[in-house]
Amino acid sequence: MSKFNLISIDLAKNVFQVGKFFRQNLQSNKAVSRKQLLSILTTSPRCKVVMESCGGAHYWARKARSAGHEVVILDPRFVKAFRVGQKTDANDVIAIAAASFSPNVRPCKSLTQAQQSLQSIDRMRALAEKQKRQLANQIRGLLLEFGIVIKQSECAFRQAIPEILEDSDSGLTAGLRQCIAQCYELFKAQSTLKETLNELLTGLVKQDEQCERLLALEGVGPITAVGLLISLSDTAHFTSGRNAAANVGVTPRQHSSGGKVRIGHIAKYRGEITLRSHLFLGARAVISQLKHREPKTKKEQWLKALVERRGVKCAAIALANKTVRTAYAMLKKGTSYEPSLLAN
Repeated sequence: MSKFNLISIDLAKNVFQVGKFFRQNLQSNKAVSRKQLLSILTTSPRCKVVMESCGGAHYWARKARSAGHEVVILDPRFVKAFRVGQKTDANDVIAIAAASFSPNVRPCKSLTQAQQSLQSIDRMRALAEKQKRQLANQIRGLLLEFGIVIKQSECAFRQAIPEILEDSDSGLTAGLRQCIAQCYELFKAQSTLKETLNELLTGLVKQDEQCERLLALEGVGPITAVGLLISLSDTAHFTSGRNAAANVGVTPRQHSSGGKVRIGHIAKYRGEITLRSHLFLGARAVISQLKHREPKTKKEQWLKALVERRGVKCAAIALANKTVRTAYAMLKKGTSYEPSLLAN
């Protein structure tokens, strides 16, 4: 059998394309089954295993690491630039390997089973919340076409729907009443599921030592703590706190050329959008509370002065940036957050 020091894998559900390379030279490129891929990873000598970040990447990365391999997970958008020819599994394998040889390769982080479990629960909670909101909006919109307006709050919605369904003079047909009633029951079921998952996630966060320490940060709740842990747990993935903040998307965009540095605005669709949104909302809540009392710490003093100088939104993003950098330092050094109090 020919020597190889790199395995490139194009992931799929059942049929995987596996390429073996030795000193950037292709030795073999063939399709294998799940069972065969597992056998290749467990029996091959220690080498570098490269794959795209897609469905199943975390699972196969853990399997490869358990067999002693060095694992690199690449962003598919980064790999796409290296593909030559048409879109085939064989060409994708070569592109993945070529991307791994690039000097500016930026690997994606991989999650442990515990971290992936927390992320999965958070994703299911977010989906339940989204579906609940979509159901409420659809019912509101349909009833509006019949001249029935419901006030903008969940409490008003829950109170209005039973009354509307019981009102015989509302102009709704029997079939539509039945449909709205069933959708309302689904809305209540999604609300119950969301609350259940919220309680479960909160309990798991309190049991996790790292998440428990992250909760001490200003504007960080259980959901944001999980997001920070998932994003920053692999501290070796980042070169600095600024690099971690840029990955989340709380640093300005840069478009520099010819020695001229141009710093722009915060990109809306760059970085980890959900985590950035939670950080921003948490920062807004901290600023809102700070309006009604005097600052107790140096960070609160800095934040209040920044609000007066630059406005609420700019201060909220600045606090989110500082939160990410502080969380990165805490996870990297294993320390707890201790804010500096103002001298009396």
